[in-house]
Formats: sequence, structure tokens, C-alpha cells
Amino acid sequence: MTKTNKLLVFLFLLSVFLLSFLPVKDTDFGWHYRCGHDFLESGKLCLENNYAYFLPDYQSHNPSFLYDFFLAFVYDRSGFFGVSIAGAIAITLAAFIFLNLSEADLWQKFIAFYLIYFLSSAVFAYGLRSQIVTYLFFLLVLFLLHKARTSDRRYLLFFPLLFLIWVNTHIGFFIGFLLIGILSLTADKKYVLKYVLPVFVLSLAATLINPFGINVYYGIFGHAISPLSQMIAEWVPPPFFYQQILIIGLSSATVFLLIRQKKFLLSTFLLILVFCVLAITARRNLPFFYTVFFYILFNCLNFNSVKHLNELLTPAILSFNFILLVIRVPQTLSFNRSWREYCDHGMVTYPCETIKAYSGLSGNVFNTYEWGGFLIWQKPEMKVFVDGRMPAWKDEDGKSPYRVFLEIWYAGAGWNEKLKKWKTDYILIRNQTPLDDLLKNNKEQSKYHWYEVYRGRDAVIYKYVN
Repeated sequence: MTKTNKLLVFLFLLSVFLLSFLPVKDTDFGWHYRCGHDFLESGKLCLENNYAYFLPDYQSHNPSFLYDFFLAFVYDRSGFFGVSIAGAIAITLAAFIFLNLSEADLWQKFIAFYLIYFLSSAVFAYGLRSQIVTYLFFLLVLFLLHKARTSDRRYLLFFPLLFLIWVNTHIGFFIGFLLIGILSLTADKKYVLKYVLPVFVLSLAATLINPFGINVYYGIFGHAISPLSQMIAEWVPPPFFYQQILIIGLSSATVFLLIRQKKFLLSTFLLILVFCVLAITARRNLPFFYTVFFYILFNCLNFNSVKHLNELLTPAILSFNFILLVIRVPQTLSFNRSWREYCDHGMVTYPCETIKAYSGLSGNVFNTYEWGGFLIWQKPEMKVFVDGRMPAWKDEDGKSPYRVFLEIWYAGAGWNEKLKKWKTDYILIRNQTPLDDLLKNNKEQSKYHWYEVYRGRDAVIYKYVN
């Protein structure tokens, strides 16, 4: 690589770092942090539902322990600033791996990664999250497969260790096996049987080295059969007239060009098809699809090289870095330094003022769903009703905790009996929600024994008095 190209790569990676130096807005930050913090303090893993009073005996099989430990370790030593730095490093590493997935011109790979980033903003826009770690591992699998096929099959030996770490970081590890299986379909049979298959089996065995053992696959199945698109924003399909048509169009065009250039293979077709379906099903899968699309584009299709464009990119990326330094970095630093900013302008508005003003909040608290992780973090002396760990869980009637939460939140039939059944002490919800509209009437408070004890800008607290 020439000095000019090395400078270009450095400037590009710096721009990715600055671009992904983001405020911490993930609503799951709180419970992830609490799990990691509790381990660092007492050595106890989050194996049981210790933070919620609804489904207290439920056994979840979602190992994110390494991510939780890392998050707590970084936050305890450097606060949100350190977490933002960690998120930026993760995306920058992903960009570096992406650059090594093909021999395309630098300008092509730079533009491709920028497009992946911006088209997948639903995943990347909220700072460090465990999903970003899974994207990084996804790129590592693609890189190792590419290197094993094109240069040295010993790269396959890294898979067992990679999956051992991945399974204890995020439940999305299964997507790596999907990638290996598809790309091995049309590989040389002898190569697959002698090298890929043994490593695949060892990697599967490595995923069993987690606190839940084989039950981790039960957790994956539970997520697969749950209607998460009706509950969680990142599981909702992307916009039809923007993303879905683009995804289907790019997939169709890729298949057409592969056929026209006589490079059509079953593995390539399945690769684009599977990740196309995943992407139009849930926006959290957008980075996987766009990465696969550009991987196929650069490695399987012929395009004319225009190498002089590499030099033209230098002033453009320099200007982009300057803009990011002037705008993005100060915004993130300002957000991370201000508790008010975090409370009022995060992914959701949190009840910071309310829980500070009403210090008596304790016991079992029925809470707004999006506040669950935050309350687990900020009020460890109380137990929440529902939080971001629970969308794929099921109660004794087969209902998701999120659905049960909505039935109470909307003051549906039997809402009060349910709260009494689970021995709820307080209700902490947003103002002007259906349940609040019902209970702010004094007659209704007396009827149901829920009495307003505090009302803030964005939240209200009711206490049960029998």
C-alpha cells in the first residue's frame, strides 16, 4: 500500500471514529450496566430475574455477560465518555475489517461503508450496544471465511475462540453459523469436509460453554417465535417506500448481474436472499444485508477501476473530519457531561426529576416499559414490573410481559386485580397515559385504592393504600 493510500485509510478510519462517537442513548444501558456492576462487586452473574417482581422465577437464556462486564468496567472508570469511545472503536474496527474483505478500490470501499452506516442508522445511531458487537463479529466471520478461501485455510482455526466469546456477549451469535453454512454450500466438497466441518462442529461445541449450556438455543428459539415486531422498535420492518424497495431492488439487481456475468452460484443467491428477507423483516438486520450486498458486489462482479478517485477523496474526507470535529464531537461531549441532557433528550425521556423528588419510591413498582432498564440502574433498592430483557419472555398464559404491561397501561379489564396479584406498591408512569387519565380522578383513586403522591413534568407516581 502506498503512503498516499495509507494516509487515506487513516483519514477514513478517523472519520468513522468521529462519526460513531455518539451519546449513549440505548434504553437497555441500565440493566446491562447493573448486571455487569453486580458481578464486579459480588461475583454474581445475572442468571435469575433479580430486578423485576413480575415473573420473578423466570429463567432467561440470554448470555451477554462479557458485554455487561465490559460496559460496567468502562462506565465505572470513565463514565459516558468512555462508553462513547468504546462504541466508536467498535465501529472503527468494523470499518477496518470491511476494508480487508475485497480488493476493490479504496474509494469504492469507503463509499460502501459510509452507505452501510447511514442506511443502518436504526442500529448505529444510539451509541455502544451489544448489537454493534454482533455486527463486528459478523464481519470477522466474513473476513475469516474470505481469507481461508483465498489465502490460508488456517484462518478457520480462529472460529472456536470467536464463537466462545460471541456466545457470551450477545445472542446474535447464531448468524455467524448461518453465514458459514451458506458460504460452504458451493465450496469444494473435500475442503468443506476436511477443514470447514470440523471447525464448524468445534465452534458449535464452544457455544455450549456459557452459563446456560444448550439452553441458549432455547433462548434463540423464543426470540424467533415471539412477535417482537409488535413490541420493539428495532424489530419493526424498515420503511417500505425507502428501505424495503431499495433492499429488494438491490437484491434483484445483484442476482440479475450474477446470472448475466455467468457467476451465479447457489451460495451467493442464498446469501443475498436470506439477508434480504432478514432485513425487510426487521430493521436491526439492515447492517448485515448491506454488508453482504457490497461483499458480493466487490468479490463476485466485475466493475471498471477508477483508481485516480482515491486521490480526490483526500480533501473530501479531510473536510468531513473537520465537520465532525466541529459538530459531532462537541454534541456528544455536551450530552455525556449533562445529566439533564441524558434525562430529557435521550432515546426516551426518563423520570429523573420524579425519582429524585420522591425519595420514598421502593418495593414493587409498575413502570413504563422504556424506563425499566433505567430504573434497574438508578433505583436498585426497588423492583420493576417490566424492562428491556423481557420482550420474548412468556407468562403462565403464554403472554409476553410487554403485552401484560399494555393491558394494565391501557387500564384494560382486570388491570387492578393484576397489580394486586403481584403485590404492586407503586405505579410510576408517564403523564396523560390511559391509566393516569383514569386514576387522576379522586373518586377513581378511592375506588381502586391508588392515590397520587407525586406529579412531575413527565411522570406521575401513585401509591397503593389498602
